[in-house]
Amino acid sequence: MNTSAEWPVTTVLFVDDSSDEKFIADFSFRKEHIASALKHFVDFKSLLAHLESTPEPELETALVVIDLNLTVSKGSDGIAQLRANERFNQMILGICSGSDDPADRQSSLQAGADFFVSKPLNRAALLRICEQVPQLSPRQLDDDRISLVRAGN
Repeated sequence: MNTSAEWPVTTVLFVDDSSDEKFIADFSFRKEHIASALKHFVDFKSLLAHLESTPEPELETALVVIDLNLTVSKGSDGIAQLRANERFNQMILGICSGSDDPADRQSSLQAGADFFVSKPLNRAALLRICEQVPQLSPRQLDDDRISLVRAGN
């Protein structure tokens, strides 16, 4: 685990099988000057393959955002699977969904999600994530970009 007091979230790993949501997130990250890189995955299986091949230090600086209703699986099932894996259970994991059903929120949080925010995945959603996850806070950078910073334990 990282020993420094805080470190930037360098990568947002976004799982959504909608090409429209991918386009919106890519556009938002560029237009809204979000300092984190955005990596897109069309299903949970491809995210898991990526995580399994990622070195430990990079896992610590990533934020995982999964769509609730994927074609093949539910995002909350993916969250539960990651929480059950010792290598990934300390990551910040959450759901970004078009649903505003309180039952969806509750089941996602029960599965181990740290947050549940509404789509689209953009600057406003990242700020809502920071409101829900005490270890995350936004930082305005000198060049007008926004960075998410994770506090150490």
